[in-house]
Amino acid sequence: MFLVQCTNQVLNNIFYPIKNILNIIMIISPILLIISLSVTFYKLVINPEEKKLIKNLKNSFIALVIIFLIPLFVNLVVGIVDEQTEITSCYKNAVKQDNNSEYIDIYNKDKKKVIYSMDDYKNGEDKPSSLEFSNGSDTVKVKFTEETLKIVEAHLNDFNYNNFRTFMNSHGGAGNYIKSLGGVFTKYYGSNKKVTTVAELQEVSEYVFGLMYIYGFDYYNGNRYCKWGGGCSASSKGSSDAFYPGVMKHTSEGLSERNDFDALITGKNETNMTTNCNWTVDMVYVKAGLFKSGHSAGYKGTCKRIITDVTQTKVGDLIHFFNTPINKLDKNTWNGWYHVAYVGEVYDDKVVVYDGGSYFTTNRNFKWEFKKSNQTKVIHGSSNWVICRPVDIG
Repeated sequence: MFLVQCTNQVLNNIFYPIKNILNIIMIISPILLIISLSVTFYKLVINPEEKKLIKNLKNSFIALVIIFLIPLFVNLVVGIVDEQTEITSCYKNAVKQDNNSEYIDIYNKDKKKVIYSMDDYKNGEDKPSSLEFSNGSDTVKVKFTEETLKIVEAHLNDFNYNNFRTFMNSHGGAGNYIKSLGGVFTKYYGSNKKVTTVAELQEVSEYVFGLMYIYGFDYYNGNRYCKWGGGCSASSKGSSDAFYPGVMKHTSEGLSERNDFDALITGKNETNMTTNCNWTVDMVYVKAGLFKSGHSAGYKGTCKRIITDVTQTKVGDLIHFFNTPINKLDKNTWNGWYHVAYVGEVYDDKVVVYDGGSYFTTNRNFKWEFKKSNQTKVIHGSSNWVICRPVDIG
């Protein structure tokens, strides 16, 4: 599950009104056809000998059917091609642009001041309980902390599916390998202790995302499959550091383990290194002791508090996306759910979101941002979003 956005603003601005016009045609043309048929039939009843009316009836019927079929044909073509081209992807995901919302380059080198609350200070410490992140590197674009970044960079090509078991056995088992990596990997392997601070959730996030990055996870939600560092078409190949080399796909065992990330990453029950958006949230939140079991897709039940003002969002909040317009304060309108991510960092001017969907696997980057403003209406290309707080952290 993944929210795709049209990054070509020109195409987006062209396709958005076209989509609306075609949708209107599909609604209006049957109505016009019914009206036209009714009027013509009425005239025929009054004057049954008028042959011209029969000809007009035939022409009106053919014309309106053709007009109705045009948008139907366009949608059929887009559905078949899906998002394999920029044109079809932008047509499918074109949205109204909001001047009060903007995208921020995830690789922006500028240092931003982090916002902390007094709760972030523990036991008189002068260091806030939130991590400091690097600017990424040429090899790993993710802004991990410096320590995690170096570890991930050093182990990108350690193994793949073909030699996974042999490699891990040579290290005394996958658990020993993970503990030998150092940093958050040594600290959190085998631990599901409940996090209580922002920094701890960020560390657990680096543990989960960092290992998925080292392994090179693919995306699989039971239907859609996307390659690590590649695309989502049948012929897509993964990048050289992918767990499943080339066009190899792993779908035979269904979805992966989401309730025990350590069991998954060590191949305890199966070798299934795939994930998706809500699976990743569950992996992190169960690992962090915030969920007893994976249930982030149960958005109504996990939403303990609804956040409608993005300036009030906190690390740990979930962002749910829907295919249909919603009333953020009325859960009964929350229909067409299709994607979830969570807030990983909050700054004075922006919110950084951690996304484990196909955005992560295809871009090899799990972080994207949106402007932190009470005027923000569009997040990641959609206005149909709601921010939920399942737990309070920090």
